[in-house]
Amino acid sequence: MSSLFISSNQIRSLVSMEDAIKAMRSAFIHLSRGDMAVPKRLSLSIPDKNAIALIMPAYAFNSPYYIVKTVSINYANPQKDLPLIHAAVQVFDASKGNLIVTMDGESITAIRTGAASGLATDLLANKETKVLAVFGTGVQARTQVEAVLAVRIIKKVLVFSRTAKNAKSFCSWISELFGIEAEEGRLNCLNKADIICTATTSVNSLFDHSDIKLGVHINAVGSFKPQVRELPAKTVQIAKVVVDQKDACELEAGDLIIPVKEGHWSFEKLYGELGQIADGEIPGREFTDEITLFKSVGNAIQDHALATLILEKL
Repeated sequence: MSSLFISSNQIRSLVSMEDAIKAMRSAFIHLSRGDMAVPKRLSLSIPDKNAIALIMPAYAFNSPYYIVKTVSINYANPQKDLPLIHAAVQVFDASKGNLIVTMDGESITAIRTGAASGLATDLLANKETKVLAVFGTGVQARTQVEAVLAVRIIKKVLVFSRTAKNAKSFCSWISELFGIEAEEGRLNCLNKADIICTATTSVNSLFDHSDIKLGVHINAVGSFKPQVRELPAKTVQIAKVVVDQKDACELEAGDLIIPVKEGHWSFEKLYGELGQIADGEIPGREFTDEITLFKSVGNAIQDHALATLILEKL
C-alpha cells in the first residue's frame, strides 16, 4: 500500500454498487447473528455551531481489521455550498493495533448507506417496479438512486427537493448518468411510486400516508435522531417494518420512536432486522400489496464491511 490515505475517487474506482450491496448482505447477517462488536455510537452535540459529531467503532469477529469512523454533520453547510457531512474511516490491524490506513469517510458513508437500501429493495420491493421517488438531492440521495437501479429496472425517477433548482440539477444528473427519465416530483403524483427513498434532514413527515399506494417499498435513511422523522405515523403503523438493528433504532430512529410516543405503534410490532431476511431466517416481501419499510440509522459494521472490501481490492 503506497499511501496512508484512500481518497473518494480511489474508493469509487475500486468499488461498484453491486459489490457494495453484496458486502452489506454479509455485514447485516453478521449484525443480526451477533458475530461482531459494535458499541453504541458516541454522539457529540455542538449546538453553537449547529453541528453534531459521531464516533463509531466496529469489529467483525475473525476479521483482520477493526475500524473507527468519525463523522461531522454541520447543518448549515449546504447553504454555504459545503458538504453536509465530513468523515474519516480509520482502519487498524486487529492483531497488532496499529493504524493501517485512513479512508475518505464521506464516500464510504454514502456508498454503504445506498447499498443497504439496495439490499433492502432487493429483499422487500416488488419485482415489477417502474417508478422511484427520492426525497433529497444530496450525496446520500445519489447513492440511494444508484443502489435501487442496481437491483430493479426503473423507468422514471420523481425527485423531491426543497428547491426547484436542486431538483432540476438532480434530474439532469440522473438522465445523463443512467439514461432514464427524471422529473421534479409533486405529492399528488407520489402514488405512482413503487419505491420511495427518503434521504433528507427534515424534522417532520415529508408526505401524508394517503399520498402513497399499496405495495410500495420505502427506504428511510435520513433521520437518525429520536426527535426527527421523515415518515407519517400512519405509514409506520400499517407497514411491515424492517430495521438495520433493533437496539440502535430503539434509541435513535425518530421515524419509529415518535409513533411509539404518540401511541400509534410499538417495537413489539417490528417485523425484524434486515440481516434476518438476508440470512433466510424470516421471509422478505410476502404479498404484492403490502407496504414494506426499511428504517436505517446506520451502523458501523457497514463501514467495516466496505473498508474491508476496499482493502481486498487494492
